[in-house]
Amino acid sequence: MFPSNAVRRAIKSSFRSFHLSTTCYSKPAPVALSFTRYENNASDSNAPPVLVLHGLFGSKSNWNSLGKAFHKNTKPFRKIYAIDARNHGDSPHTDEHSYDHMVEDLVQLYKTLGIDKASIIGHSMGGRAMMLLALKYPELVEKAIIVDISPSTGLGTSNTNIPLFLQSMKMIQISPTATIHQARKLADEQLARIIAEKSLRDFLITNLVKAEKEGGHFRWRINLEALERNFNTGVAQFPQLAGRKFEGPTLFIAGGRSDYVKSEDVPLIKTLFPNSEITYVKDAGHWVHSEKSTEFSKLVLNFLNE
Repeated sequence: MFPSNAVRRAIKSSFRSFHLSTTCYSKPAPVALSFTRYENNASDSNAPPVLVLHGLFGSKSNWNSLGKAFHKNTKPFRKIYAIDARNHGDSPHTDEHSYDHMVEDLVQLYKTLGIDKASIIGHSMGGRAMMLLALKYPELVEKAIIVDISPSTGLGTSNTNIPLFLQSMKMIQISPTATIHQARKLADEQLARIIAEKSLRDFLITNLVKAEKEGGHFRWRINLEALERNFNTGVAQFPQLAGRKFEGPTLFIAGGRSDYVKSEDVPLIKTLFPNSEITYVKDAGHWVHSEKSTEFSKLVLNFLNE
């Protein structure tokens, strides 16, 4: 006996609804992240490791000195993993770039490394990825340290020109016969037309590398096209997560001269991270970990060693 037309329509409708729901809630596909591990003194330690994620335009190499200091001074010793986000450093380039994608990349890294729980540190874009990780997967996070960024909508005023920076970097022309020193000098001269701050230009130019396997052409380690295309939705905005919170110990470290963590952000921070404290480092800007590395390191180690 075959089902009636009404039953067939009901089955089709149910299947369509199921298909739509599974499509909407499918997780982003993760990529295998590149990382540097600091573990000389912690090979037999059972203490949760520390995962560190840089900000936009950064890489794991930015955290080399601090990674060594954290590893040496944690009590007990902890392994430290400095990570390249997707579309940065030595990690894969993809068309997609969002905090949801970055979180699934981190979850995959936990599985790859056999980590059950870790403390996390993230700066700026990396801080938002780490916040979202703690909110979506609180069982994976022991403690969270978020550096000069908040979960509020938007970014600091200094980020309004980032799309222009990305466009300018794409337009730079350098002969493959140039040395890396000459190339970075030329890049600096061309970027100076748009970016007045020399320290910012120097930071961006750390991403310029020579691709020996591609005829000696110069390229950017960051995926300019993907970051430009996804900046407004994938970087500038933090996902809205009604009802979620991370109740583990959380430390927000903000620069005293930065506007990325404002007083009006505090109620939302306390709602999402009820067991959090916020510390401002005097005379530090957005790159508080490099501008005031001694003060920053002391805050991080005191928090991790509590």
